[in-house]
This record gives sequence, structure tokens and C-alpha cells, in this order.
Amino acid sequence: MTDEYVAAHVQEAIAAGTHELGVRVDVRGGVVVLRGQVAAAGRCAEIEAAARAAAEGFQVRNEVSVVPLEEPAGGETLR
Repeated sequence: MTDEYVAAHVQEAIAAGTHELGVRVDVRGGVVVLRGQVAAAGRCAEIEAAARAAAEGFQVRNEVSVVPLEEPAGGETLR
């Protein structure tokens, strides 16, 4: 299997299992690297679990960061 094939397979598994489409997947030297941002730590764990299941035999490094969603400061003015 090529690195590109593994990356595509993991990307597909993440999208199907978690519905997260904004996670980048890179494979280098037998290591699957996940990058992106999610709104909750639970989502980060779900993404990693989906990647580990899809990339059996590969090391998985999760670099996905959690960025909580917040209400905007101040009101919005429509003109």
C-alpha cells in the first residue's frame, strides 16, 4: 500500500465514522498524522479511534486541536 492510499483510506474512515471533513491526514514513514481543529475533546478522541481502526499496523499521531466554540462578543448590527 502506498502512503497516498493509506491517507485516503483513513480520511474516508474518519468522514464515515465521525462526519468530520476538516481533518487532514498525512502518512510519512509508517506514521499517520492527523491535523485540524474540532470543537470538543470527545470529537478528537473519536477521530483518533476511527483513524487507528483504519490504519491498522501504522502508528497514529493525533495533532488535532480542540478549539471551543464561543458566542461572539457584542451584538451584530444589520444595516
